Order: sequence, then C-alpha cells, then structure tokens
Amino acid sequence: MATILILSLSVILLISYVFHLKVQIRSIGKQLENILEGKTEKKIDISLLDKDIEYLAGNINRNINFQKQLRIEVLRDEQKLKDSIANISHDLRTPLTSIMGYLQLLEKSELSEKQREKINILKKKSETLQNLVTSFFEITVIENNNIHINLEKINLNNFLSDALLQNIVSFKEAGIEPIFDLPNTTIFIEADKIVLQRIVQNLISNILKYGSSYVKISLTTKENVELSFANKVKDPEKIDVNLLFEKFYIADRSRSSGSTGLGLSIVKLLAEKINAKAYAEIEEDILTLKIVF
Repeated sequence: MATILILSLSVILLISYVFHLKVQIRSIGKQLENILEGKTEKKIDISLLDKDIEYLAGNINRNINFQKQLRIEVLRDEQKLKDSIANISHDLRTPLTSIMGYLQLLEKSELSEKQREKINILKKKSETLQNLVTSFFEITVIENNNIHINLEKINLNNFLSDALLQNIVSFKEAGIEPIFDLPNTTIFIEADKIVLQRIVQNLISNILKYGSSYVKISLTTKENVELSFANKVKDPEKIDVNLLFEKFYIADRSRSSGSTGLGLSIVKLLAEKINAKAYAEIEEDILTLKIVF
C-alpha cells in the first residue's frame, strides 16, 4: 500500500513538473515571439527553477544580446556609408559644374565637326554623371530625414495641370502624347508642395526616358485619392514590378540608357514622407505607376 502511495505521489509530481515545464516552454516561446515582432526588448524571463531551462534561457539571452549588438553595428555602418555617399556626392558637384561650364564654352569656339561630336559625347556623359551624383545626394538626404515636411492643403487638379503643361515640350520631343483623365470635381490632398513636385517630375522623367507612344495621366478618388501614370513600354517581360521602386533597379541590364536606377526609389521614399504609397502594375505592354494618398 505504501509503495502504491509513493508511486502515485511520484506520478502526480511528475505530471505537475511536466505541466509546469510545458507552461514555461510556452512562456519562452511567447516571449521570443514578442521579441521577434519588436514588441519588447526584454530578455527571456523564467519562473521554473530547472538547470536545463536556465541553460536554454541563458543561451537565448546571449543570442539576443549578440543580435542586438549586431543590429547596432549594422545601423552604424549603414549611417557611415550614407554620410560618406552624401559627402562624396556634395564634393563632386562643384568640379562637375565647372567641367560642364567649360564644355559649354568650348561649344561656342570654332570647332571641326569631329571635335564638336566629341564635345557632345563629353556633355552627355557629364550630364549622366551629374544626374547620378545629384540622385545619390538626394537619396541620402531623404533617408537621413534631413528634409523638412510642410503639409498643406493642395488642389491636386490644378497642381497636375501646371506640372504637365511645364513638360509639354518634353513630351512632344520624346514623341509621347499625354492623355489627361482628370475629374471635373476638385480633389484636395494634404501634402508637401516641394515633395509632391519632385514625385511628379520623377514620374514624368521616367516616362520620357522609357515610355513610348502615349501616357495616360489619371486622377481618381474612391477610398483613397489615386494618381496614376499609364504608358506603353518596350519589352514588358523584362520589367519586374516588384523591384521597380528599389534602388539601382534598371530593366535594361546593359545599363545603356544612362539611367541611375534611383529616380523611382526616390519617388517611393518621398511618397512615404507625405504618408502616401507608390506601387506599379503591368498588364501586357501597359505599365502603370501609382501614388495612393
């Protein structure tokens, strides 16, 4: 009888221990989940005094400390890289401006046809380099939150009409017909005017560089205000819409277009600054770039 009693107590104690062990494991799992989701930075806490559980929790906490330190170092190195790019870009802008100025002076000189061709090549290459340097500088300024955002009420219909009229000559020279689909009702949004100008200009520049035939500019309002630029593109199968707004992404892998691959990534970053989103869709040979406010 005593043996049975002892065995029964042992079983009860074992079941109780296993139960508390499972509770502790679930608790550790939940704490890890909260840490991974960024809900807390607290270390793993245990309530059950067990050497194996303590050993497990200790190793997890050491790993958490290591990962935290690693993230800090990565962020620090990333910031150093951004600062270096901004400084280098800033330092390159002055000599580049001088080079382009001298090239303009050379153009006014008496040159042979062959010399003039070489000057034109140098000018184009200098302009490409200047665009790259300017884009590098701009993107580091945006990512470092060094731009002041002044949200104000903007009449989007009038804003778009003005922006498109300013580029009407560029559309004509590129052989692209702009088609406007703006509503009769006035649509207002809260945005920073300078940031919005940069977004629209970058989208237009992208169309002028890669578009063909026509571009349809639409403005709609349902749940949100949606601004879209739809145009025909060459080789649509080469375009990955999931990467279109990523830095340095260029559908032309030969990179012969002279593009920096930063224009649309700047659009995405600037859109986020004014609480908007940028995304792309492609259907057959029609690429649509959208900004949702």
